[in-house]
Amino acid sequence: MYARIVRASLTAETAENAVIYFQNTVLPALQQHAGFAFGHCFYSPADHHALMVSVWESQEARLSAETSGLLHQAVSHLGPYFDGKPTVDYYQVAV
Repeated sequence: MYARIVRASLTAETAENAVIYFQNTVLPALQQHAGFAFGHCFYSPADHHALMVSVWESQEARLSAETSGLLHQAVSHLGPYFDGKPTVDYYQVAV
């Protein structure tokens, strides 16, 4: 399995709405993509940081979601909630 983690600082005013958007819009879109295993959004109210994690059955499935424009579209729509530029990291799931 392979994971993509988007790290972002959220604005204090819109942080809660960003989490709701991920839950109601981004996650359902991910679930429609072949090879998607699961996803979660972690949010720290103390400092308004968020981790948006998606886990994929294969690296090919993860790459396919990105080349389809799914990642770009999600990040673009979440843009107004971000306080700065998000970072995207990739991992192989070890356990």
